[in-house]
Parts: sequence; structure tokens; C-alpha cells
Amino acid sequence: IEFDRPDFPWLFTPARATATGQLRPWLCLVVVREQSGVSIAPASANSLPVLHIVDPAKPVDELPDLAECWAWAHSQVAALGTQTASVTAALGGATELSLSRLVCPRRLEPDTAYTACVVPIFELGRRAGLGATIADSEVTAGDALAPAWTITRAPPAPPAGPATVELPVYHQWRFRTGSVGDFESL
Repeated sequence: IEFDRPDFPWLFTPARATATGQLRPWLCLVVVREQSGVSIAPASANSLPVLHIVDPAKPVDELPDLAECWAWAHSQVAALGTQTASVTAALGGATELSLSRLVCPRRLEPDTAYTACVVPIFELGRRAGLGATIADSEVTAGDALAPAWTITRAPPAPPAGPATVELPVYHQWRFRTGSVGDFESL
């Protein structure tokens, strides 16, 4: 998914970049298989639409590991050169010269129906999108930057994560893959 603003994925990020310059975006794109246990409830008076992943679906099979989320968002600038002045001019110029993009790291299977959702990656953002009241003390608490979900894929142990997940959805769409046309064959 693309945004006109080149800074949009990081615009509301409450975290700092790591020592290596990796900055987590405040939202990400998830792509989940349409199956039993995956549903989206419509928005209510208090919440955004909600993506539910419950048994028999498994969040560990459907959601990416948020430890890598810094790599799934990027900006693109069409500048006349690589000098700082050219890039700055392009960023401050016509909106068609810059954009940002969210990608999902999931490998898509052929002939499969999916739902793509833009969701928050921080727990406080998840709770706010679900309509929960967030106290001021929670915003400044030590765990204020906790992830909205945790998936561990460290070998040799099998992947682990929560049994169910509820995520507010900022935007969604459905699609189906074909039998041919993946990047390798193109």
C-alpha cells in the first residue's frame, strides 16, 4: 500500500530509532488467509473494524514477527540527484515526487484468497483502536512501546505466539492469487 506522504509510516511512531538507525513504523500491512477462525467485525460506536484471528486459525501462521517491522516500510523520492539539497527539494516539492510504502513479508500461496489489513503495531495503538480508554500513566509507563502482538520464529524451537489476536483495522481489502505470475516466474 502506498501513501502520498513520504513520512506517513513513521509520523505517529512513539519510539526512537535503534543505534543502527532502524525505526519502527506505527502501522503495518498484514495479509491473512481467508479461512475459518479469521474474520473482520464491522466498526462499532467505540472501535474501528476488528480483525479476529482465533482457533482453528493460528496467529503465528498469519502474522509477521514485529521485531522485523522496521524493514517493511520505506520511502521513495524522485530527486534530480543524491545531494541533500536535491532530496530535500523533492520532499518539499510536488507530492508526486515522493511517497511511502508498506509491504507485507508474507510469501503468498497460489490460488489462495487473502485479506490485507493496515493495523497498528504498538499495543497502546491496538487498544485505542479497539475503543479502550488509555490512561495518561499508561502512555508514559515502561511498557508503553510494547508490540500489539508477539510472534517468535527463532529456530530450533517451533514458532510461538498468542492463541488469539484482535487488531483494529485502519484499511482493508480482499484479493485472490492466481496459479502463475509470482515474482520468480515474472
